Amino acid sequence: MKNRLLTVIAIILIGIFAVISCKNTQTTVGYKPVNNSSGKVWDGYTSWYKITKDKPNTGDPTGFIEKRHNGKEAYREIYINDIGAAINQGHAPYKYPEGTIVVKESYKNRETWLKKGKKILTIMIKQAKGTSPETGDWGFVMGANGKLSIGTSKWAKFCSGCHVYAAAKDYVFMNSDFIKSLQ
Repeated sequence: MKNRLLTVIAIILIGIFAVISCKNTQTTVGYKPVNNSSGKVWDGYTSWYKITKDKPNTGDPTGFIEKRHNGKEAYREIYINDIGAAINQGHAPYKYPEGTIVVKESYKNRETWLKKGKKILTIMIKQAKGTSPETGDWGFVMGANGKLSIGTSKWAKFCSGCHVYAAAKDYVFMNSDFIKSLQ
């Protein structure tokens, strides 16, 4: 009887330890607002450094577009804020600082792009180290009115599923080295 009681107590203690351990290592998961005192943190992004300054990105240069970002027929313009622009214009290794924001405008086709018609925005925002290790500490926003998705939340998993292939470039496909490789 005494051995059985000790076994039950041991199992309970192991269970409690396991729950505490999981809670201490759990990553923040979910959605966060992306506003500052003057609006969305990407407001005015068209004045930022334009990664695709010489020509829009189209086709599937990375091999991961498929139907994402309006697919292979789309025209995409990509901008990066001042915090990350110098890194993007440099050379490997690419390590973007917290606060870097990358904005991608996706247009359905050439005609829509030429007219500056309907576009879809997708945004990446570099988070503090350790905030979202599953995504290289990047948060993702779908659409101009979306919220920041981090950790293992739906959009973070979806976006990082492709961006993980650019992990050596800190999850960002388009940088000066990549653009030069397209020429």
